[in-house]
Amino acid sequence: MSSGKRNASRKHEEPIENADDDFEIDVDCDKSKVECICPKCDKKHILSFHWIGRGTPRKYCQNCRDNM
Repeated sequence: MSSGKRNASRKHEEPIENADDDFEIDVDCDKSKVECICPKCDKKHILSFHWIGRGTPRKYCQNCRDNM
């Protein structure tokens, strides 16, 4: 048998609001602009990708990629 007080207290509880309901922010947390160095021509350029490593990433620039 359940107590009448327990059921009465549950009726007055308000639903918990989700933080996602109030804000719609479309942020891509995986990618950011990173300064890279081309391993072929040693020029600095900026690419947008996920990088959590140390140092400067070595990525081919657009000119070197086109010539491959």
